[in-house]
Amino acid sequence: MGKIQVLSAEVANQVAAGEIVERPASIVKELFENSVDAGATRIDVDFWQGGIKSIRISDNGCGMDREDAVLSLQRHATSKIRSAKDLESVATMGFRGEALPSIASVSRFKMTTAVSGGVGTEIVVEGGVVESVGDVGAPSGTVIEMKDLFFNMPARRKFLRGVETESAHIVRIMEALAIAHPRVGVSLTKDGRRLWVASPSKDLSVRLNDVFGRDFLGRLMPLDEYVEGEEIAVSGFLAKPGEGRPDREQQFVVLNGRIVHCPAIYQSLKEAYIGSMPAGKHPLAVLRVDMDPLTFDCNVHPAKREVRLHRPEILKRAIFTATRQMLDSIGRKVSVSPSPSAVSTTPVAVAAPAAVPIPIAKEQPIPSPSPTTAFVDVPVPAEVGTPVSFEAFQPSPQIDSGIGQTNEAPFRIVGELGGRWIIAEGDSGLVLLDVRKAEERILFERILAEASSDSPATQRLLLTSVVELPAKDAIWLSENLDLLAKSGFSLEPFGSNSFKVDAVPPCLADADIRNVLLDVCASCRASGGTDSRSHLISSLVRSVSGFANASRFVFSVDAAHKLLTSLLGCDAPYTCPRGKPTMVQWSFAELDRKFGGR
Repeated sequence: MGKIQVLSAEVANQVAAGEIVERPASIVKELFENSVDAGATRIDVDFWQGGIKSIRISDNGCGMDREDAVLSLQRHATSKIRSAKDLESVATMGFRGEALPSIASVSRFKMTTAVSGGVGTEIVVEGGVVESVGDVGAPSGTVIEMKDLFFNMPARRKFLRGVETESAHIVRIMEALAIAHPRVGVSLTKDGRRLWVASPSKDLSVRLNDVFGRDFLGRLMPLDEYVEGEEIAVSGFLAKPGEGRPDREQQFVVLNGRIVHCPAIYQSLKEAYIGSMPAGKHPLAVLRVDMDPLTFDCNVHPAKREVRLHRPEILKRAIFTATRQMLDSIGRKVSVSPSPSAVSTTPVAVAAPAAVPIPIAKEQPIPSPSPTTAFVDVPVPAEVGTPVSFEAFQPSPQIDSGIGQTNEAPFRIVGELGGRWIIAEGDSGLVLLDVRKAEERILFERILAEASSDSPATQRLLLTSVVELPAKDAIWLSENLDLLAKSGFSLEPFGSNSFKVDAVPPCLADADIRNVLLDVCASCRASGGTDSRSHLISSLVRSVSGFANASRFVFSVDAAHKLLTSLLGCDAPYTCPRGKPTMVQWSFAELDRKFGGR
């Protein structure tokens, strides 16, 4: 008997589900897009426990009769294409006919559907096996209920993330889908709590207000439609200068009505915002791109998230030019201005300032390291100013450094440089201290110690602040209010996605509270430590400490000594909470070599 066998329909569907059903959010996306293709003008999405326990999607689309409903659960059964040529110009959201059978094969599935004026049909499927098909009274449209995802595939189920993480993914994909289809009324409900309702509208700004709130919309500027030849039209909303996030969570790209991940567009946005966006921030963006279907292929990804562009440089040029025109229209100078016909993805070289003549001092002998020094010589870096490793600053095992035992820092303060660095002389050479990173480290360890002792320092706000956040961030905050309290925040829910903030850590008294909370949410979700409270607290405090305001530091020798002594009293003084060095050192021997020796 041969070794090769044809898989049963049940196994084949579960294999297909492995590509299509990555997580509950994948199911929401597939079913929502099916409803759009059915001509629905109203779609309601309800989910419980991150979509793992249950997902319910109902629409008022055209529905199906009994024959079509039964056929829809067969693999590669679709009403959207008829031949291979149709794949070249797909205009619908779905077209493969794999979603329904794949979802039904890994869950307890029920579909109720009816055409206008006809008798409804109810089909119950468990793990890919049809349990019953019957008539039922139902309005025109379709209702699909999925329960117990991966109940029959425990190996897949154990790889799902926590409820909060899966909920966040559903909220994110629903925000994107609602933006992509503003003419469809949409509601989203989590565990019986309505997160938002978006009325159908031709105006994209109305949809953005319904989903994200007035605050989000106020941080955007409308992007007038820009047309590149006869192939591309770009419109939407882009961030005002400086309005960004540490991640791309609020960059949405809609290509011919389809939500896509498009690195070419992200790169063009990044280049266009050089000089108008702080380093490490990504501009908010809601972009609608209309292209000839023949110029891209949407059949290259199992979940249709990515597309392959025939000529990506044209799209990049269109996005770059449209963005630059918007920024220039509000009078903000953008640093880099390459020709729109040649937008480069390579880093842009910036000319160094002209060298300033330095008076030559009379040659002085280079002192030898003291036998009691707390520093050891380090290997010569490839370039002057290369951050040295943590070990390079460690006391020699044979020498008692005294750091942490006295209040004397092992440096002589020389002066200030550029308002950002302190110049100091150690027994081994020259040291530059980054004031901001030093304050971050000191603040991080102070708040972390307070959080661990359950007695965080806090400062009441003179006026209570009400902050509106995106639904995904609001969900995380609602479920982690105790963590915020441990770090010195006092806030409580105030409406669907809003919070009333009464107190904050003292270091944040003058900060933009909304930006702080957004950064906290992004940092903690990215930490991946959702099951470890201590890990989450560390991530939260690390985010808070990043708002240390070095501009408050006024240089004096005493202030510099105090800062340095406080830093050296920390558990990890040589790096900031984000892992970057707080100081760099050049040994006297290295400096001597740089000047060609004696």
